[in-house]
Amino acid sequence: MTAPVERARWEDSTAVGAEAFAEAAQHVVGYLSRRTPLRDWSVSRVAGGEQVHVHVHHDTLLETGDRLPWDVTFCRRMSDGADHVVPDALRNPDYAPLPDAGDVRAYVGFPITDEGALFGVLCGVGAEPLPGVDAVDADLVELLSTLLSSQLTIARTADRERRRAALAAALADTDELTGLVNRRGWEAIVADAQQRVAAFGDPVAVAVVDLDGLKAANDVLGHQAGDALLVRTANALRNACTAQDRVARYGGDEFAILTNNVAVDDLPSHFARFADALATEGIAASIGHAFTGPGERTVADAFRRADAAMYDVKRARRG
Repeated sequence: MTAPVERARWEDSTAVGAEAFAEAAQHVVGYLSRRTPLRDWSVSRVAGGEQVHVHVHHDTLLETGDRLPWDVTFCRRMSDGADHVVPDALRNPDYAPLPDAGDVRAYVGFPITDEGALFGVLCGVGAEPLPGVDAVDADLVELLSTLLSSQLTIARTADRERRRAALAAALADTDELTGLVNRRGWEAIVADAQQRVAAFGDPVAVAVVDLDGLKAANDVLGHQAGDALLVRTANALRNACTAQDRVARYGGDEFAILTNNVAVDDLPSHFARFADALATEGIAASIGHAFTGPGERTVADAFRRADAAMYDVKRARRG
């Protein structure tokens, strides 16, 4: 079977599980916004020490893509055993000390699990206190969070084999010189990552690497020397990879790295391993990175940010 056919199947089929979960989540937050006194509802993802709001029905307090340190969130307190329904945060000793307690006066939350582990939270918030704990049907919200947990398991399972086959096809699209994934394979990897970010809030980041001396090598030493530099660069990046990384030759003297499941705070040290690997081989290069997220911070946007950061590093090196 040819790679284009495999990519067509990727586009036609692998989004089924992800899109089904996203659609279910949007229905749930929309329904709860209409049927409860709380207007802001969210299905969030907890990963890498952060809570990220992925599917949001927005009124005044929550936006898709909002990120908070997990340790200071209402949902962290709830997951640690505090009340699921909080009529007035300022009157609840578990929630009153939190930095957002003055703005978020009412809260309802129940966990969403992924094969038994915490995935995120179905939560609603309000700027005004609720009249009492019975103002929101807690049993209904808990039921919906349980159903979302089941839908998540189904979605992950439905996508798993399709993603594995499609990823293998993408990784088979390689650059003839370096053996790394080529531009076409990279685009397939990015498409998969974007589906996961949008549906599940999976942590994904992108780095762009640009060689500083390829043109000089080609002009002074000849194209064979330039090709040798590209191969050395590819080998250094490949050897620095972890299981979470995918490296591609994006084009010319530019390489790209897509990283999964690394916390935002850990990204500088994670991508430093690639810079260190290049430096160890005596290869002059500039690298910039950026993280993705639900909403406007797409994988494509992260690539643009990483590219801009890379050029900032390049200008600083030249300066």
